[in-house]
Amino acid sequence: MKEKKICWRIILSLGLLAVLSGCSGEHAQEDGEAREPIVNFRAITLGNMPEEGMDEIYRQLDALTIPELNCTLRFEFIPWGNERRQLNIVTASGEYDFIPGGVFSDYRTLVYKNAFLDLNDYLDKVPALTEHYAAYDTNTLKKCEINGGLYGLPQFGQGGIQSLGEGFFYREDLRRQWGLEEIHDLETMEAYLYRAKQEEAYRDSPLVTDNRVWSSLWLLLTQGKYLEVSSSLETPFVVVEAENPYQVLNRMETPEFLQVLEYIQKWKRDGILDPDMLARSDNEGELGKRLILADQKPCETNNPIWSLNTYWIPALYEAHPEWEFGFFTYLSQHEKHYVSSLARNSVISISAKTTNPELALKLLEKIHTDERYYSLVAYGAEGSNYNLVDGKISFDGINPNMRFAWTAVSDDLMNYEAVPLNQVWDEGVYHVVAEWSEEIGKAAVDNPLDGFTVSPSEREQNAMSQVWIQYFQPLVCGYGEDYPEELAEANKHLYEAGFDRYLATMQEQLTEFGDAYVEADMARKQ
Repeated sequence: MKEKKICWRIILSLGLLAVLSGCSGEHAQEDGEAREPIVNFRAITLGNMPEEGMDEIYRQLDALTIPELNCTLRFEFIPWGNERRQLNIVTASGEYDFIPGGVFSDYRTLVYKNAFLDLNDYLDKVPALTEHYAAYDTNTLKKCEINGGLYGLPQFGQGGIQSLGEGFFYREDLRRQWGLEEIHDLETMEAYLYRAKQEEAYRDSPLVTDNRVWSSLWLLLTQGKYLEVSSSLETPFVVVEAENPYQVLNRMETPEFLQVLEYIQKWKRDGILDPDMLARSDNEGELGKRLILADQKPCETNNPIWSLNTYWIPALYEAHPEWEFGFFTYLSQHEKHYVSSLARNSVISISAKTTNPELALKLLEKIHTDERYYSLVAYGAEGSNYNLVDGKISFDGINPNMRFAWTAVSDDLMNYEAVPLNQVWDEGVYHVVAEWSEEIGKAAVDNPLDGFTVSPSEREQNAMSQVWIQYFQPLVCGYGEDYPEELAEANKHLYEAGFDRYLATMQEQLTEFGDAYVEADMARKQ
């Protein structure tokens, strides 16, 4: 009898608990319904996911974004190599809220296709963000507009000298071992390439694997004679002379471009260039790093020094601490340098299809003004992706494959000072280049094209892109036998595709911009 009473008490207790639990669940549901649903933002970043994943970064981000902004942020990684095409695909999909853009993408073309939100419509909601950018220049964001709209938030840093970080990266220990002259121009750079081909380790391996090598040769051969209208990747067909910046020219008809093809053909013939270069993507940085790590080539022609310092040097010195490296800056050959505002920097854009534009911009405001947010998206989780040593960021003891940074959110006012990644590289190369850059920056003059944006029609842009792929891409990759004749034929197809109209449209826009620029310059001097 006693046992029965105990059993009934247990059953009644469980029943009461179930009733109470049910009531509690209803209240929780009601509370949940009273709150706004959490917004889940998706962002694109370039590179590879950290080897051990993103769980800790997301945990720390959620601890900030959910209570403070009622949102989460998750990343999709696009590896370097075919990023231009992949960025076009993900942008068109409308599935992602944040898209990085710059010379590695078709940013301006996507702007003309109305792919991105005009941030001007929401800037009054983010006063801390506008104040932050005003610290650089009161008109910083205004200068980044395209046809009156602000479609991307630029990386925050000093105005750039275009292509300043471009150069030739090479094994310095081998240069000394081979008894070669220090690399300071195209001739000494070429001597290094041909000497490397004599080594058994590199005899059967291509030394140049990036199909953008033509743009490096252009910088070396022109020595500042021309200015880019946008960039060699975005507007490969057009340039202006630095001394006559408002008269647009066909780059492919300049004598210097013919010289570029002469080098390309020679290097292809002599095994310097990758025979499969046409099959390569627009950015083969990861391939170059893998080949150097495996000692299958000793140099790279198309990776800027900031990228080398961040992504290559830690891995290279960890695997080969006995090696030494050098860096020859292509712009060291130029007598005059032109500085631009942030208008030419890489950007983060918000998709025009985002369902929460104001909140998306408020998240970017937090990232650029709140150190807690910034450190997580710029560096990752402390202890996993980086360390802090006396307030300085350090990657000592961090697996190079654990590095993380959201592409194009870099902010000079928010960055930590860094502990050198490698003392030899830092003192002998990186800081030397930084000091040189700072020195030429003092004498640099304003870029007369700063703020100019190319606005061809979509039809014209598509036609030019098709001609580049079909006729000019093979040329700059070394294919063909008679490059002067093949260049003439390619130019013929270019004009047949409507290049005259494209050029006339650009000239009209450039003339209008130039008149306004000259007028504003005269007003400043009065």
